[in-house]
Amino acid sequence: MTQNEFDWLQRLEKNIDAAWDNLTVREQCFIEDILERCRYYGMQTKISPKEWGIIAGISDKAIL
Repeated sequence: MTQNEFDWLQRLEKNIDAAWDNLTVREQCFIEDILERCRYYGMQTKISPKEWGIIAGISDKAIL
Protein backbone atom coordinates (compact mmCIF):
# COMPACT_ATOMS: atom_id res chain seq x y z
CA MET A 1 0.00 0.00 0.00
CA THR A 2 1.29 3.45 -0.82
CA GLN A 3 1.36 6.38 1.58
CA ASN A 4 -1.47 8.03 -0.40
CA GLU A 5 -3.63 4.91 -0.11
CA PHE A 6 -2.92 4.68 3.60
CA ASP A 7 -3.80 8.37 4.05
CA TRP A 8 -7.01 7.78 2.09
CA LEU A 9 -8.05 4.99 4.45
CA GLN A 10 -7.19 7.13 7.46
CA ARG A 11 -9.37 9.94 6.11
CA LEU A 12 -12.16 7.45 5.43
CA GLU A 13 -11.94 6.09 8.96
CA LYS A 14 -12.34 9.60 10.40
CA ASN A 15 -15.46 10.26 8.31
CA ILE A 16 -17.16 6.87 8.23
CA ASP A 17 -19.33 7.33 11.33
CA ALA A 18 -21.05 10.41 9.88
CA ALA A 19 -21.90 8.49 6.70
CA TRP A 20 -22.73 5.16 8.37
CA ASP A 21 -26.48 5.33 7.69
CA ASN A 22 -25.83 6.00 3.98
CA LEU A 23 -24.04 2.65 3.60
CA THR A 24 -25.63 -0.71 2.93
CA VAL A 25 -25.17 -3.45 5.52
CA ARG A 26 -22.75 -5.15 3.15
CA GLU A 27 -20.69 -1.95 2.79
CA GLN A 28 -20.70 -1.47 6.56
CA CYS A 29 -19.36 -4.98 7.17
CA PHE A 30 -16.80 -4.63 4.38
CA ILE A 31 -15.41 -1.29 5.57
CA GLU A 32 -15.31 -2.45 9.20
CA ASP A 33 -13.18 -5.40 8.11
CA ILE A 34 -10.86 -3.30 5.92
CA LEU A 35 -10.33 -0.63 8.58
CA GLU A 36 -9.68 -3.25 11.26
CA ARG A 37 -7.07 -4.93 9.04
CA CYS A 38 -5.53 -1.54 8.33
CA ARG A 39 -5.32 -0.71 12.05
CA TYR A 40 -3.60 -4.05 12.69
CA TYR A 41 -1.26 -4.29 9.69
CA GLY A 42 -0.84 -0.60 8.83
CA MET A 43 0.74 0.03 5.45
CA GLN A 44 1.44 -3.70 5.08
CA THR A 45 -2.30 -4.38 4.64
CA LYS A 46 -3.00 -6.25 1.42
CA ILE A 47 -5.96 -4.87 -0.52
CA SER A 48 -6.94 -6.23 -3.93
CA PRO A 49 -7.87 -4.04 -6.90
CA LYS A 50 -11.49 -5.18 -6.53
CA GLU A 51 -11.48 -4.15 -2.85
CA TRP A 52 -10.06 -0.74 -3.80
CA GLY A 53 -13.04 -0.32 -6.15
CA ILE A 54 -15.45 -0.99 -3.30
CA ILE A 55 -13.51 1.38 -1.03
CA ALA A 56 -13.78 4.08 -3.72
CA GLY A 57 -17.56 3.67 -3.80
CA ILE A 58 -17.79 3.90 -0.03
CA SER A 59 -15.51 6.93 -0.05
CA ASP A 60 -17.87 8.68 -2.44
CA LYS A 61 -20.57 8.38 0.22
CA ALA A 62 -18.37 9.18 3.24
CA ILE A 63 -15.80 11.77 2.24
CA LEU A 64 -17.24 15.04 1.06
